[in-house]
Parts: sequence; C-alpha cells; structure tokens
Amino acid sequence: MIKEIRKLAEDLDKLCQDDFKRLPRIYLDRSLYIPLLIQNDEIDKISPSGLVESEKEFILDLKKYLETNKDKFQNVDIYLLRNYPFSGIGFQLVWSKFYPDFIMWIKKEVKQHIVFIDPKGLEHSKGLDDEKITFAGFKTQNLDMVTIKDIERSLNRKDIILDSFILSSTPYNKLINGLAGYPSKDEYEKHHVLFLEDEDCVEKFFKLLSII
Repeated sequence: MIKEIRKLAEDLDKLCQDDFKRLPRIYLDRSLYIPLLIQNDEIDKISPSGLVESEKEFILDLKKYLETNKDKFQNVDIYLLRNYPFSGIGFQLVWSKFYPDFIMWIKKEVKQHIVFIDPKGLEHSKGLDDEKITFAGFKTQNLDMVTIKDIERSLNRKDIILDSFILSSTPYNKLINGLAGYPSKDEYEKHHVLFLEDEDCVEKFFKLLSII
C-alpha cells in the first residue's frame, strides 16, 4: 500500500479520482482537503480522520448534487473543510464539547454563510431537546447554553450568517420507533435535522439556507 500511495502522489490526475478499493477516497473539488480519504482498516491513522459511512454518504450526495445542478450555483462560491475532532473548531455545549465534522463556507453576493455540519446516527438522541440539535438555535428550555445564533448575533455583522445542521444517518421511521408524541419529519427539518435517506436531503439543506 505504501508503494501504491507513493505512485499516486506522483500522479495527481489519478489521485484526484474516486476510488473505493485499495486507497478508498472521494474527490470533491469544493473541499479544502483533496482527496477525502475514507476510513480504512489497513491504515492505522488518517489525518484529518477518514470518513465514516454517514460522512461518506453526505460527501457523495453533495458531490452529485453540485455536479448535476451547476446552473443553481453559478454565482455562489462553496468551500468545505473537514474539521479536526478534539483539536479543530469546537463549541462548548451543556454536557460536552461539540466538534462538527465539516465546516462549509458559502459566499453569495455580499453575504457569507458559515455552516457547521455533523452527519451522524441519532439512535441515542431521539428528541429535539438534544443539545446538538438545540445548538442550531432552537432551545426548547432555558438552558445555560450558547447557540450558533447567539454567536452570530454577537458578531454584529449583517454579512455573516452562521448555521448548524445534523444530517441523520438513522432513518426517520427507526428514529421515532417506540416514541410517544414523536416530532414529525417536518419538525425535525425545521430544527435543522435532515435525513440522509432522503434523495433530496442536500437540496433541502441549501433551501433552508436560502441559497437556492
């Protein structure tokens, strides 16, 4: 594998191609890290961390959507950064620190959106009162917690918009299984929780940001 990696390092055209076999990777031209490596049992350590399944699904969906909808983004600049866990950009929540997996910069006209994105399973965080969900600015109670919208207001900048999203790899029907009075899918989406199982997940993401 070391020999193969050295060969790839000398052939950028080949390195910047999707490959899901020997050195699993995805090429996304909007990413600040190219290519994005996928978690691989044959490699002990990848920095930044290799993509897990939910992150891989998001990147592939994002890539496909951007490639097939170029006309919608002619005057939009998009950059994606793979965040470092435990040492990158993090936020102190009530019970833990939150390191979103990705940070996306979207520049449209004079406004810049900075979006923190975390693809993850929600099996252990079923309600809308989960602190990573309320961090998006939807506090359901008087928690002693700063939300992303509190941070946005503190900037006092009309040209910068901050947002946070959870992209659930847990299907909606599995998420609400056994819950009484469970939130509707629309309620989850209004709270910036989208479901990767939906074919239009990425489109919903950009619509909620008012980009398209």
